[in-house]
Amino acid sequence: MDDAGSTSTITVGLADDQQLVRAGFGMVLDSQPDITVVWQAVDGAEAVNLAGSQPVDIILMDVQMPELDGIAATRKIVEAGITGPSGEPTRVVVLTTFDNDDYVMGSITAGASGFLLKDADPEELIDAVRTVGEAEAVISPKATARLLRQVRGGVGGEAGVREQGAGTASPRQAEPEQDAGPDVATAAAELGLPDPLTPRELEILVLVARGYSNPEIARRLFVSLPTVKTHVGRILAKTESRDRVHAVLFAFSNGLVDPVRVLEE
Repeated sequence: MDDAGSTSTITVGLADDQQLVRAGFGMVLDSQPDITVVWQAVDGAEAVNLAGSQPVDIILMDVQMPELDGIAATRKIVEAGITGPSGEPTRVVVLTTFDNDDYVMGSITAGASGFLLKDADPEELIDAVRTVGEAEAVISPKATARLLRQVRGGVGGEAGVREQGAGTASPRQAEPEQDAGPDVATAAAELGLPDPLTPRELEILVLVARGYSNPEIARRLFVSLPTVKTHVGRILAKTESRDRVHAVLFAFSNGLVDPVRVLEE
């Protein structure tokens, strides 16, 4: 049974220079019993100030704003280490009307936990807030395709991951499968992490990079959902990834998953 309504309230901040957009997002989110919009900002500078003085769990951040754009504001908030009421780091979902390569990579390397287009359905917006609120990452399908193409082409991919401190291994070209056995163990060792991934953790990282959700991974590997969540947490810690998006970038930059294969699935 879906118990989204019984969980603690997710607090949200909105940053957009268009009043009608802020009002629309606010009405959609405030209509949900488990989501509360705490503040609204007219530009990136105000968003940074409000994030520090009135911490929230999630910030929906427009890209193009006066004073300070959304990507720069995201970077300031992430670097400041601001935490929300839950005690977890404040997470940013970047919203824009433009499906632009630079916006996608810029948002993710700045530390955003997601990227959605403003024309997303209200249900998609609500799901994004709930997903990020549960420490998952969210990124629109179109943006994902663009992100993977950039990583494949070497446009900021590996640099973006290492900007977050994730790993120092050289790129590889092997995608371990579920029953690879020794090959999976070898692949984990070759990443050169100070605290190596276990074969199971590498297996789950590959599935995360291929777009599987935690419940889907649990079903595929015949393990419990809490077990998957525990493994994902360890993967993020070992690869020094801020969230799942950055773990995916780590996987692609180290050749664990083929972007072409993922785009074709």
